[in-house]
Amino acid sequence: MDSISNFVSDISHRISDLVSGEDHEEHVKQEEAAEEARNALLEDLEEVEDAAIEAARQEYSSILPSPQFKMGPILRYEDVVVDQRRWIGSALIVTDRQDPPRLVIRDPTKSQLGYARPRRLDSWEGNHFYKYDIQLTLLAHREKNIEYWFETENGRRVNNPQKWNFFVPALDEAFNWAFYSCNGFTSDVEDPEGNFHGANPLWDDLLTAHDGKPFHVMVGGGDQIYNDDVLATKEMVEWLAKDEEERIATEFSPDKKQAVEKFYFDHYIQHFTSGTYSKALSLIPSVNSWDDHDILDGYGSYPPKYQLSNVMQGIGAAATKFYLLFQQHCNPSSAAKSGLTTAPSAKGYNTVTHFGKRTLVVLPDTRSERTKEQILTKETYDHLDRQIREQLLPTTRHLVIVLGTPLVYPALTLFEDTLETMGDTLSRGGIVGKIFGKSKAFQNVLGQFGPELLDDLVDSWACNIHTEEKKFFVELLQKIAVSRNVRVTFVGGDVHVGGAGRLFGTDSKDALRDPYHMTQIVSSAIVNGPPPGAVIGALHNSAKTYPLNDFTSEQMTEIFNQDVTGDDLENKKLLNRRNWCEVRELTTGLELEFTIRVENEDHIGTKKYPLLVERLEVGHREQ
Repeated sequence: MDSISNFVSDISHRISDLVSGEDHEEHVKQEEAAEEARNALLEDLEEVEDAAIEAARQEYSSILPSPQFKMGPILRYEDVVVDQRRWIGSALIVTDRQDPPRLVIRDPTKSQLGYARPRRLDSWEGNHFYKYDIQLTLLAHREKNIEYWFETENGRRVNNPQKWNFFVPALDEAFNWAFYSCNGFTSDVEDPEGNFHGANPLWDDLLTAHDGKPFHVMVGGGDQIYNDDVLATKEMVEWLAKDEEERIATEFSPDKKQAVEKFYFDHYIQHFTSGTYSKALSLIPSVNSWDDHDILDGYGSYPPKYQLSNVMQGIGAAATKFYLLFQQHCNPSSAAKSGLTTAPSAKGYNTVTHFGKRTLVVLPDTRSERTKEQILTKETYDHLDRQIREQLLPTTRHLVIVLGTPLVYPALTLFEDTLETMGDTLSRGGIVGKIFGKSKAFQNVLGQFGPELLDDLVDSWACNIHTEEKKFFVELLQKIAVSRNVRVTFVGGDVHVGGAGRLFGTDSKDALRDPYHMTQIVSSAIVNGPPPGAVIGALHNSAKTYPLNDFTSEQMTEIFNQDVTGDDLENKKLLNRRNWCEVRELTTGLELEFTIRVENEDHIGTKKYPLLVERLEVGHREQ
């Protein structure tokens, strides 16, 4: 009878997969992998609450990408299902092999090893993307040091396989994370090695902090990779050389598609297997959003006739394909299963995820729907509103919104006046590029296309054209803060400085009880070079307190009294040095401590600038 049932079940599965367009054999492998993960890592109840935790300094020289693959392993964090005490994430490899090995996972609180089978996401030119789904059970009061390796190396078992590890949090204890952005050099940075000691110094500092108190997640706030040189491919150079009418009418032919996809694939492989960054990718699970450089400098903010041209849309499609694969461990058909959400009538890949019991983190996709006039569609705002309200837990105290560019920043209407007073100190085009992280690629394309001088300003929330949308977004979050008693905080990068700002109730006398009090953390760049001092002076001159609406005001905050050298600073709101942000949960989630870690002058280590965000203390809380 069982054989008949199994036969009927198999036929039903095959019919279902045929209708849905899924590969049946791949579907079977997924179910087998899920079954193995359940049996080995979730259902074994022999847990040891006091399992030893080793956070001593690791020997990072031995932490390298696996030599048997083209890339990987790299880790991704998806979510914690609090009521099930379940951690969900994945590992990714890229290989030309058709039969990659199983992933072995050692949870020190389990009596058995766990195994995850590879699931193929996609292939490109003989290279295959394999995802390993990982699910783990959380302890209440002790984090776990999870070790993982591959069952075989180059098809054979070895006595001492290369191993990696990562930490998963305790359910009732602190959830620790790191934020970074702008993880590359733009073409206008002179002598990156000589002037900045290259890309590794702050990644070295991040891993040093990880040694002392492990990070459970690292959040990429955008520009995890700089893909601007896609325009330097032969096919794109030829396209840019055409006159305006020809350029707009040019088709995204197969040879252009091949050249663009090859660039993205090769560049991701090179970038994700290089330097200290590659070590971090295999040791700390990532949560990523993206910004323009992950696609092409300024993508989305070009005038419509250029943004909607066949070639520009083709570039966007190629960038999306590899962004989903490399950074999100999925393809369009599996995005929803990987925790990415999209409104039914909209597009883009938004993330809403729990950083433990007390913090909900939201990463809206502010690139996929962007035009000169909008950042997100009304459908996406409605969708995010529903998602946030559904995902807030009774225990949630903090709602963190991660945006590619800062929502709170010096107003550009005031900055325009400052530009006029600067005379020839810096060219208008040059200063705009320095302030908004725009490289020569964007300026060159704009020069070719011929729009007005300051079109790149529309890439920022602080631009006048986005004022109404910014107000709408803030008011949406204010309603959530009031009704659900959560503290809203913004984290953003892009602008290559460290800093902080805030929104607040104009008549408020007590920030602790003000639901409109929302802190903005500004942290970038972990690699790219900062703007010159003249830019910082101009920004400070335009960093005034001004109203957002009838009951909310906005201002930048003075947090830098001293430079990393110990010298007193005149401009205390923004500091033009490379940096990243350490985020620690204090006193069981009542406070989040954001520490902007700013690079020392000798490029060794950082100086810490902490900023405390307290929970919202008001009486009523909707459930």
